[in-house]
Amino acid sequence: MSGPGGVLERARSFRSALADETTWQASLAKAIGFEVAQHVRNRLALALVLFFIPTWLAIVDAVIPSDSVDYHSKVVGGPLSVDANELATVSGAINAVTLIIGFMMFAAVRRSSAFDQRLVLAGHSRAVLLLAKLAGLVLVAAVVAAYAGFVMAFFWDPRQPGLMVLSLFTSGLTYGGLGIVLGLALSTELAGMFVIIMVSLVDVMVQNPVINPADAQAVVRFLPTYGSMQAGAAAGFTDRGAAGYACLGPAWLTAFSLIGLVAFHRRTRDHARYAPATAPSAAVTITTRADGSLVVTSLAGPVVLCTRLPQCPSGCEAPVVPPARARRTGADTAQDDVTLPPAGRVPPQHPVSTPPPSTRRARSSGTGVPIRGRARARTPVDGSALRRSALRRADRDAPAG
Repeated sequence: MSGPGGVLERARSFRSALADETTWQASLAKAIGFEVAQHVRNRLALALVLFFIPTWLAIVDAVIPSDSVDYHSKVVGGPLSVDANELATVSGAINAVTLIIGFMMFAAVRRSSAFDQRLVLAGHSRAVLLLAKLAGLVLVAAVVAAYAGFVMAFFWDPRQPGLMVLSLFTSGLTYGGLGIVLGLALSTELAGMFVIIMVSLVDVMVQNPVINPADAQAVVRFLPTYGSMQAGAAAGFTDRGAAGYACLGPAWLTAFSLIGLVAFHRRTRDHARYAPATAPSAAVTITTRADGSLVVTSLAGPVVLCTRLPQCPSGCEAPVVPPARARRTGADTAQDDVTLPPAGRVPPQHPVSTPPPSTRRARSSGTGVPIRGRARARTPVDGSALRRSALRRADRDAPAG
């Protein structure tokens, strides 16, 4: 089968075969699919990419005058006389790309937090899931950087368009990594948005000679987009290569990835493993039946009554004094669970004295530790004795004949 139908059919067969695989390659492919689908469903981010970048570059082109300024380029090794409007276009494009990609990665990590934890509990590796997020970041940064370079061509023609797109791409990688870390470390979306906006504004504005004409570069070189800005200026105004400065972006991404791996491990860990183990409320449970017999349920092994042992453990002989029982009324007696004799031999309606609950001891042979306690029951332990007492009172109080 050939043509588009054959390609679609092969894609479907590959997807169905991938669903049954359990290797780390299959897990990575599935996780990348989840990340791409999540970015595609982010319509606000897509709208920002389509409309914010051209709008922002148009504003910069209309506001910044075309005066000559000196840009301190490390690629040239000295001040570089450039057009202020064109240099502002470079910094504006980098600012727009970093903001959009930082927002996209921050929102994606925040929204998939619970889903990632379920994937980890299902057996997916944390490293594979984080690698899938980085793969999604590379795809998003490539698309946004290419679109920003295309839009920039309507306002200005740089000398090296490929190097310009590369500088935009590396700046997007830097702030995408920052967005991943903030999405894992911060607890609120407002804090993450504020940090991304402020860091991006300060980062780009300080490197613009229109705003900062000073030649002091000691602090500027430690900014996240320093390498991208140097590569972008070299691509726009010179013919020299600056790929080394552009590679500072992936270095920042590597640092953010290591921090994100630690934060991702803490965010997706199984909290049930670290919960303190709760001891059972009772190792032996004693309940009563309707006939007054006892039902002993043990959670720690077989149960042996102390009365069946040759010698009771020390302390078993000490009697347990039952709590005082309140005097019951006739209404309380009517609600008792004791089975009374048949009709015609009903005793008078007065309180029936019942013996206190059994104080019999039980010991678990599984642990060797005697378990002390009284059976909390509403009916007496010896049901036959109760019935014989009730029958004697009924015979005594019954009328003669």
